Amino acid sequence: MLLIVAWPTPVDAPSHSTLLALLKAVHRLRVLMFIDYPQVEFLANVAMFVPLGLLVAVLFGLRRWAFAVLLCFGVSSLIETAQFFFLPGRYGTVDDVIANTLGALVGALLARVWLRRHTD
Repeated sequence: MLLIVAWPTPVDAPSHSTLLALLKAVHRLRVLMFIDYPQVEFLANVAMFVPLGLLVAVLFGLRRWAFAVLLCFGVSSLIETAQFFFLPGRYGTVDDVIANTLGALVGALLARVWLRRHTD
């Protein structure tokens, strides 16, 4: 994850045109018309933070799983701020913080379910 967020250019740059062509082909079939590049990027940001939310929530335990979400929100905010100020080829956005935090929430909720089933 650190490599992805610290990369000097958008990590999807080499595959951007392929992804756009794939979306265009899918749209020609009248499938997933509501999904475009911004939605794919948002979902990728969500997915990137699910494992971190899960890991941190397991480490914090059942009673403090929500702190994992707050911690991941802070980490995401720092990452996006650093991208905005120090990586001119990247874009630090509030949307990414929201997506990352949502991913952390999903991971933390999965951890909570797992912890409830596997702890006394």
